[in-house]
Amino acid sequence: MCGIVGAVSASAVDRELVAQMRDRLTHRGPDAAGLWTNDDGRVCLGHRRLSIVDLSPDANQPFLSPDGRHAITLNGEIYNFRALRAELELEGVRFRTRSDTEVLLEAYRRWGEACLDRLSGMFAFAIWDDERGVLFCARDRAGEKPFHYAVVGESFVFASELKALLLWPGFSRELDGTAIADYLSFGFVPDPKTVWRAARKLPPAHTLTVRLGEGSLEVGDPSPYWDLTFAPGDDAGDEGESIRQALVDAAAEMSYADVPVGAFLSGGVDSSSVIAALAASGGEVHSFAVGFDDGDYDERPFAREVAARYGTQHMERTVHPDDVESVVRDTILWHVDEPLADHSYLPTYYVCREARGSITVALTGDGGDELFAGYPKYAMLARRRGVERALSRPVTQLVAAGAHSVLPSQAWREKLGRYRQGAEQLLIGTLTTGLEPDALRAVARGPLAEALTGYDPADAVRTHLRAAPPAEVGLVNAMRYLDFKLTLGAGILTKLDRTAMAVSLETRPVYLNRHVLDVAARIRPDSLADGRRPKTALRSALRPWLPASVLDRPKLGFAMPLGRWLRGDLAWLADRAAHPRRVTELVDRDFAASLAAAHSAGETDSTAALHSLLYLDLWLERWT
Repeated sequence: MCGIVGAVSASAVDRELVAQMRDRLTHRGPDAAGLWTNDDGRVCLGHRRLSIVDLSPDANQPFLSPDGRHAITLNGEIYNFRALRAELELEGVRFRTRSDTEVLLEAYRRWGEACLDRLSGMFAFAIWDDERGVLFCARDRAGEKPFHYAVVGESFVFASELKALLLWPGFSRELDGTAIADYLSFGFVPDPKTVWRAARKLPPAHTLTVRLGEGSLEVGDPSPYWDLTFAPGDDAGDEGESIRQALVDAAAEMSYADVPVGAFLSGGVDSSSVIAALAASGGEVHSFAVGFDDGDYDERPFAREVAARYGTQHMERTVHPDDVESVVRDTILWHVDEPLADHSYLPTYYVCREARGSITVALTGDGGDELFAGYPKYAMLARRRGVERALSRPVTQLVAAGAHSVLPSQAWREKLGRYRQGAEQLLIGTLTTGLEPDALRAVARGPLAEALTGYDPADAVRTHLRAAPPAEVGLVNAMRYLDFKLTLGAGILTKLDRTAMAVSLETRPVYLNRHVLDVAARIRPDSLADGRRPKTALRSALRPWLPASVLDRPKLGFAMPLGRWLRGDLAWLADRAAHPRRVTELVDRDFAASLAAAHSAGETDSTAALHSLLYLDLWLERWT
């Protein structure tokens, strides 16, 4: 896990400027700093290193090929680099280090872009070919490692984090109103947008090529090299052994490092299964958990049960209300430098900080819910699928419409409304965790209102639905695809990367290992979730590993009692949200006040909306 920056320009690049950009990412790589410029001075690559494999200075980056033709700056890990190294050695390659960086560079030199098909890992990298005048950039399949870029004048600049790009002269700090609309709708800014109109994210599983000519610069469009596709097998209900073996293989491959390794243990199904897989792959296991004094949100008793079962060296930390303000203002706003509404960044940051005292690499269970249909919405989708099979789609709509008109309960009317909606509308509505389109337009002001004149945030979802149409792959698989592309890549993995890198900790999500991805894609939707509960295939597979107390309890997620705190110890924070300083440039002033009043009175639970507005307000203060 490291920080990368670079610039390719039609004229000479300012080395000192790139060094400043690089050092804005010191937290991503405190162990070493490198800078390389090609002979004509028009290409400069920078690197901050967090040493994980081959701790010697010989493995520092940017790393050059023996002939000096190629230079690479890499953020991430290539888990199968030892197997690739053995294959390359058979082809005559002689290695100078034990690093995965050198293996990746030689794999590119031998196989070109096709090397990506052979990689098991998480990565964002750029390789300069001095002979061809080409910069080749790539990002891993799930989007675990970030890659931001911008074209400013006749220069192409890139960095692991947006804050580094802000230092480039001429970079425009004009906000992208459509990105703000996406944030207020979904809680994050989807790829390829960023909050800044001038910058983009390289989407997961995409490459980008930059060509430098005599006084010219050509930046190509991002190109996909892989996609999540579903190929259900015929072994419905018999996937358990395949799932367990894939997890063990992934844990064994991903736990290799020359520094101490451990795992997060929330007490939920996914993190507990990672502990079990680590134990099955051999070796001592260190586990880390955070919790709250509020028993409704504290999963540590379940984490302790799993830790005792597998004999881990277990450590815990309690998060209190007074932990919030200083961490959000002094730490989170700097590291999470694009608006993000998922307030579980706070417990995630604290578990990362606790773990960093003992380890440098932490395996996690992120991705399990997205790949194995773990959210409650998947049970709802399975119920709808079952009803439609029994009654047909037109009859279902007719029955739902009739029932909707006579039921007195608003809650029941909302539930039945899901059966009246078309598939696209249903899936978009499920992903809209913030403001619905009509509500957003009603409260939008200034630049946000202008952006919404010709834009619908649902377009960010429709783009992906074209690759996984519900009519072809079914509702459950269409939702899995959307969660993988949006909820996971743009939201959860961004949160995980920034909070972990804030304390220089490398995190490795086991469920995103390509072997686990392959197994998940083969499971039939009928096995993944039924009408009563989600994640049925995974729970069944894990019964030999985990106690019923962990497998059969309702999903809590990595939640925190922020809503209760806003009515008590953090009431001042709710008041701050009710009287924003900058967000009123984009959102109606009375809207936040009415939300806060209703929440404080206990009339509604407006936790998510209040936090979303508050974070945006604080972000605008910090970055604009």
